[in-house]
Amino acid sequence: MKTIKLKLYEFAELKDDAKGKALKELYDINVSHDWYDFIYDDFVSIAKTIGISVNRKRIYFQGFYSQGDGSAFEASVSLPDLLNGIAGQNWKTHAPQLELNLSMPEIDRRLLKLLQDNKIDCYGEIRQPGRAYSVSAVLVRDFPNNFRRYAHVNQQLDRVEMWLDDVGDTINYHLYKSLQDEYEYQTSEQAIIETIEAGEYSFTADGKLATRIKRLAENEQQTN
Repeated sequence: MKTIKLKLYEFAELKDDAKGKALKELYDINVSHDWYDFIYDDFVSIAKTIGISVNRKRIYFQGFYSQGDGSAFEASVSLPDLLNGIAGQNWKTHAPQLELNLSMPEIDRRLLKLLQDNKIDCYGEIRQPGRAYSVSAVLVRDFPNNFRRYAHVNQQLDRVEMWLDDVGDTINYHLYKSLQDEYEYQTSEQAIIETIEAGEYSFTADGKLATRIKRLAENEQQTN
């Protein structure tokens, strides 16, 4: 039988170079699980305040520092709620400090009023185009489009659809930026150190994680 004695250290007791090695080894300690769950929940809640019903199971992202990175989501849109929600900045009931660059569509005022009062049968959908990390919007309308008398209205609704596409892009950017900001915080030295200290992790003198060694030693003591 051999007895091995090994000194273990708390993070604060390590020398600077050993701390650096420990931080490098545990760089993903806070993002190795579903760290983005609360970002999703917050996004769904914000979107709901302005009439956008996000399918939480249809939120996607890839990030954060490569070409093609981005986010996407799928949602149905109540046009009256969206128009009135943007006009009243209703998202601030959930996030008072949040600034979203959302404006009303530049269309005929009479048509705008009809849409706000739900007098025209149409609704919006926000979709993920293919596998791209982006969104596109569609205005689904149950409105005659083959009569000259409605040509002006349909032209205006086409503009509403383009506006809805911009709205989708704006809130999708907010989603991606929120995810990126949280990821950068969770992988920062401060956040990693907080997790290490809260978990009371132990290290060898050169900064290697010794949790398994410590556990083995504790089990051996209990056995004896």
